[in-house]
Amino acid sequence: MIQSLSVTSDGQPAEILLTGGTGFIGAFLLRRLLDKTTARVHCLARGGTTQAVTERLHAAQSAYGLGRLDEARVVPVPGDLAAPGLGLAADLFGVLARRVTTVIHAGAQVNLAQPARVLEAANVAGTAEIVRLAAGRGAAVHLVSTSEVFGPGDGAVDEDAVPEDRFPPASGYGQTKRAAELLVLRARRDGLPVTVARLDRIVGDSLTGACQAGGDDFWLLVRSALTTGVLPDAPVNVTPVDFAADAVLRLAAAPETSASIAHVCHPQPIRMADLAAALGRPIRVLPQDEWAATLRRLGERPGCDPLLRLLPLTAERVLGGRPRFEAPRTTAALRRLGLRHPPVNVPLLGMYVRHLRSTGFLPAIRHDEPLITDIRG
Repeated sequence: MIQSLSVTSDGQPAEILLTGGTGFIGAFLLRRLLDKTTARVHCLARGGTTQAVTERLHAAQSAYGLGRLDEARVVPVPGDLAAPGLGLAADLFGVLARRVTTVIHAGAQVNLAQPARVLEAANVAGTAEIVRLAAGRGAAVHLVSTSEVFGPGDGAVDEDAVPEDRFPPASGYGQTKRAAELLVLRARRDGLPVTVARLDRIVGDSLTGACQAGGDDFWLLVRSALTTGVLPDAPVNVTPVDFAADAVLRLAAAPETSASIAHVCHPQPIRMADLAAALGRPIRVLPQDEWAATLRRLGERPGCDPLLRLLPLTAERVLGGRPRFEAPRTTAALRRLGLRHPPVNVPLLGMYVRHLRSTGFLPAIRHDEPLITDIRG
């Protein structure tokens, strides 16, 4: 039980506001808040009615095999991060501002193809409204951020790196999440209790294999290997979502164990050879330049998926490694709190592959179907 998130400093029951509870990391955060605290959780999500929000929360829990919600402790709050006042009536905004003792802000509009101006309302203005609400009674704000706040560049970033002028993000999503970070860090300087947890690439549940619905750009790269027969020889750090959710909440409950910014990432990159083994097909691991050239060449063949030509263009962001995302202080803090990263090995990668095959995102193995690179010409 996480006591400091269950009751306030004066012994009163805690009231937590969670945003993003219908998303991937948000669904796991909600499950852990219900399992590991006694707090009542107010869940802000899009929906015209409380029933619509409740149904979306249930659907997210079901999608990832997380079980049923305790509706006695979950308060659905129809709203919208992109709307003024979070889309709430002024009286309800005021009630929450007086009642909420902790905010877990995991909600955001995630789209790596959209420009910043399209995402600003939800990701920046929405965060400003969250800070305004929290300021009502000085509630702690725990922002779930992303390694995307740093764009490509040589060097390394650790928890001391404040994203103001180093490694500007390439994506509009990264730019708006950077702006949101700076906003809450200013609120911290003004006296509001704030922590920021930057998450690196998040993958499925280490216990069940449940992955994000529809995959993501990393799994799109993996899916391409099932037709091309090639993967790039590059380090990829992936962190199971259940560990990430535990880390966010444990660090939020014990901010004194680390600084105001934490990096939640796995210290050991996966080997592409292990990923190839998990896929169960004869896949070659090529130097990254050779892999990119192979995909461009294959993508020009009649009838091939044009995505093959596009994947090398996003490889730097998908594969990571520049700048290096480091977490020395966070890793030490998590160990003091009793949390250790689960191994990401062939058995776990195989569990993810089986889950994604069960959803249809990855095709079933057909050993009689040749890989593209098996065909000469």
